[in-house]
Amino acid sequence: MFEARLLRRATAIALTLSMAGAVHAQTFGPDFAADYSFTDLGHNPGVPPPYGGVNFKLGDSNTLLLGGNANNPAGVIMEVGITRDATTNRIDGYTGTPTQHSTAPDIDGGLAFGPEDVLFFTEYNENRMGQIIPGSTAPDRTIELTPLGISSSVGACMFVPPGFGGAGSFKIASFNTGDWYDADVAPDGAGTYDITNVTLTVPTLPGGPEGIVYIQAGNPGFASDSVLISEWSAGTVGAYEIDANGDPIASTRRDFILGLSGAEGAAIDPITGDFVFSTFGGGDRVIVVHGFTTPQRYCTAKTNSLGCIPAIGFSGLPSMTGPDDFFITASEITNNSWGLLTWGSAPAKTALWGGTVCVSGPAYLFPIQRSGGTPGAEATDCTGTYSVHFSQSLMASLGLTAGSSAFTQYVYRDRGFAASDPVGLTEGLTFTITP
Repeated sequence: MFEARLLRRATAIALTLSMAGAVHAQTFGPDFAADYSFTDLGHNPGVPPPYGGVNFKLGDSNTLLLGGNANNPAGVIMEVGITRDATTNRIDGYTGTPTQHSTAPDIDGGLAFGPEDVLFFTEYNENRMGQIIPGSTAPDRTIELTPLGISSSVGACMFVPPGFGGAGSFKIASFNTGDWYDADVAPDGAGTYDITNVTLTVPTLPGGPEGIVYIQAGNPGFASDSVLISEWSAGTVGAYEIDANGDPIASTRRDFILGLSGAEGAAIDPITGDFVFSTFGGGDRVIVVHGFTTPQRYCTAKTNSLGCIPAIGFSGLPSMTGPDDFFITASEITNNSWGLLTWGSAPAKTALWGGTVCVSGPAYLFPIQRSGGTPGAEATDCTGTYSVHFSQSLMASLGLTAGSSAFTQYVYRDRGFAASDPVGLTEGLTFTITP
């Protein structure tokens, strides 16, 4: 294990040296070159190289969590401030001095929030999974993965986000073998989680998988729900369509990015939907990919009183000058229930009414409507739906313009709950308005 770690770190140093003073070598694959661009934030000297996984700090979309000293017992997760363009909200630089969020021994490319906001990270070459409870500054639990049947050594992990097949399931990938696993997590009574029901679902993905992000159908070049996987050994990012369980379909692989030395961690910007990734070696940089246009689901829905999970959706795209056909919808709502759409200027993750409020102020409440569905008494089935035309005139009245980001969530009465807690909640939907 020690020799493997030294080999990978030596390779990272060579990649860093080879990138010194070099022009950007990465390009987009032929299916994506016309629609996507990137901003290279470069190396942040406050984060010790090589870089590991990347994510956004919960409740603060202007702070990155970035792994440092990756594949080393002295591994850490650093908080890195970022700046945004005033017009587009896109990330355009670093700000301030990074501070340590937590120690994270041997951190690799996986860095993902799970249930109750516990932060999971992969450990290479130890084949372990670390877990950090909110507020902790060191791992609260470390799980050996080899006894669970996961090939040594792990590289990547991700929870499937809302709105995708297999939402909520835990995906783990071995860097060395490319084996992709589906798993569940279960509370262990100490605030952390057991990893259970591990199943090999896709063997031998190429390129050395590291960071993972999910991409919704409708984005340029993505006709189906897909997953992007950073491929460190190949210096690429691969795009795969996913099946109903959120697993990549191996035969559908396409090149999303080529020539990316050290492709490592991956995350989705909660404000713009941009793809943010880090490199292990290759200059130890953070790069932001622009061009994603489809609204993104985020946050977590509250299971309703009948056991259904209410889902927020959309049709059309938010544009100030294109077709005025953007609707925000909801399904799996208790029938004949009164509800409304909330809109805010920023995301939130606030525990309230037995669920999660996903929108922060200033908040607006759109006209109340009845969900319809099966005629008869309220909350007898899950056939209710909502739909709001988020029209160009409505966007203008809210002060939204091209480049503005919005955050929405449906809130409704669910009579099947106790009188003290009668509120149903969908997940959130965020989008950036195009010209």
